[in-house]
Amino acid sequence: MELESYTPLDEAIKRSSNLRPEARVVAVNLPHALGHYSAREIKSLVDFPRFDRSAMDGYALRSQETISSSRTNPSTFTIVGDILPSTEGKFSIGKGEAARITTGGKIPEGADSVAMLEDASVSGNLLSVYAPTRKYQNVSLRGEDLKKGFVIIRKGERIVPPHIAALMETGVEEVEILNLRVGILSTGDELISGNVINTTQPLLNGFFNWIGLEAVMHGAVKDDMEEIRRKIREMDEDVIIVTGGSGPGEFDLLHRLLEREGKIIFHGLRIRPGRTTGLAILGGRPVFILSGLPVAALISAENVILELLSRWYGISLNKRVIRKGRLKRSIVNTLGFRSFVRVRLEGNDDEPNVTPLRTTGSGVIYSMVSADGVVVVDENSEGIEEGNLVDVQMLRW
Repeated sequence: MELESYTPLDEAIKRSSNLRPEARVVAVNLPHALGHYSAREIKSLVDFPRFDRSAMDGYALRSQETISSSRTNPSTFTIVGDILPSTEGKFSIGKGEAARITTGGKIPEGADSVAMLEDASVSGNLLSVYAPTRKYQNVSLRGEDLKKGFVIIRKGERIVPPHIAALMETGVEEVEILNLRVGILSTGDELISGNVINTTQPLLNGFFNWIGLEAVMHGAVKDDMEEIRRKIREMDEDVIIVTGGSGPGEFDLLHRLLEREGKIIFHGLRIRPGRTTGLAILGGRPVFILSGLPVAALISAENVILELLSRWYGISLNKRVIRKGRLKRSIVNTLGFRSFVRVRLEGNDDEPNVTPLRTTGSGVIYSMVSADGVVVVDENSEGIEEGNLVDVQMLRW
């Protein structure tokens, strides 16, 4: 393919963003929701705490009756009961009265503060308090943590352990999650024969499972159009990825198949590695065409597939962490292509050295294992000179 036949990455993303492929939504119990993406906005059903409660073990009383309390002039109260977190029913105290209370116990009517154990002493049922308490001191007020109607999880947000705790506390037992499944198929006679090890498929499978989607591996098929067609039609995932057969060679049948039976959105991007990346719609499902080389496939997965999945399905992705560093070796770029260069960070934490691991090549495993991040070189640039300060997109793992 000539440069003119390649699509700039931003244009390809824009062209594809209006597609609205469907994804399944399923309801699951809270423990099974962890790591998935919420299909709905979820609000707190109640105030939490549900009532004013003690933040520590101590004595519930009226703060105004402790104003002048000191070691030499303690305030005295009559203890009229004990309150535990399990205590039910109404409990109240009057003037000059107090109640023993443990952490989480409901503040009795009439009380507005809790005196700490170390600021008091007890003799029989007589309590002496040696320090003043402020109103609501050591009290967790109703709704102080979560108000009814508070948004706990936004639509498209990934569910993490604190969400589970918050949902349980506010009475949510079930969550609707985006059940987005990604099917991965590889093509190539060299894979069938065993002459080439298929590292790309398990790499992509691990990547999509790592970020919270369900990926399914479908093995490899030979370079035969009927075999490829049959296998794709058997796959029932929401999004299909086919690796290999993505270039312009005579054995690259995938493009011809998708052009004839579906609709090609784009094929060939001005990015390196990953320039043979494509997208088509077949039977209402998106089918991504990726290089069979692992680094190229991973770059496309992160910068094309993941970006489009986010736009199509409303998935909220964590922002990439950007660190600045000093480039230790020049990077040469082909004008017209956006390059994603794997780099390693070394030395000073404030301004580390940035060493390119490999500026060319799509299948270099070493550069993936050793890289800390990626430097993106704009398509309008011929490269970046040694010594320049550069932005490094840190890897997601």
